[in-house]
Amino acid sequence: MAARAVVVRKCSPQVPVPGSPKRPPHLPLRAEPSRQDMYMDDYAVSAEVAAAILGMSAKTLRQRLRDERPAGARQIPPQKGGNWFLQQSYVEQLAQNRGRILTPKTESLARRPSPAVPEKAVPRSRQAPSPAHLPHRVWSEWIPLQDALAVAPRFPGVYVCRLAREPERGPVYIGMAGERKGNGLRGRLAIYASGKGAASGLGEHAFDRALEDSKWLQARLDEALSGTAMRATKAARSALDNAGLEVRWKTVETRVEALELEMELIREYRSGLWNR
Repeated sequence: MAARAVVVRKCSPQVPVPGSPKRPPHLPLRAEPSRQDMYMDDYAVSAEVAAAILGMSAKTLRQRLRDERPAGARQIPPQKGGNWFLQQSYVEQLAQNRGRILTPKTESLARRPSPAVPEKAVPRSRQAPSPAHLPHRVWSEWIPLQDALAVAPRFPGVYVCRLAREPERGPVYIGMAGERKGNGLRGRLAIYASGKGAASGLGEHAFDRALEDSKWLQARLDEALSGTAMRATKAARSALDNAGLEVRWKTVETRVEALELEMELIREYRSGLWNR
């Protein structure tokens, strides 16, 4: 009986083994992976891409998803303004219900893999950017800044800019975007595209360098002398275009993660950055 009692005590999770270190009561037994991380790759088709495949407007599809909350789709973040992503199998189901046949072109659009982009020395892409959603924490390809607004994700994240004429120089500016009411990185880039970001961040640095460019200044002076001077916002956008930038980004789940990643990258590339 004594030997049997010892076995019971040794196997019971409630009775600590003599001499073993005590676990602080506030620590969990093990870290559970989040559902966000476990299933993110399963929901790889954005609502915009799915709508194009199904032959319907993205607005109509998003409204249907909000009303039905199907298992084959999820909203990130799960609140008003969050972005919708669908499983490939669910897109195929919807297409079948609508009597649409997925052609090889539409299948490849939905199944397009996400490129793994290294941190440094990424070759310039000559192809048009894909609207398909990349999983979180994966770098996008480099694309011209003026093309980025149409395809930038609406998630928090970090964006990195480099000079298109000097790609070997590496990043010249690193910035971040929080949730921005569901607009994320796209919302941040939209501020620069509108010319309203001339007094801060990337817009300010691009304007500073335009003011050092004699050709750009002469063009603005000629416009003023002819009575066709640019408005401030248009001049700010002209300065950004004059910089000739390319951009890539990496999305994350929260603003806090974006800030941490931004600081990490700034420390890594500090010597060549415009960031003050």
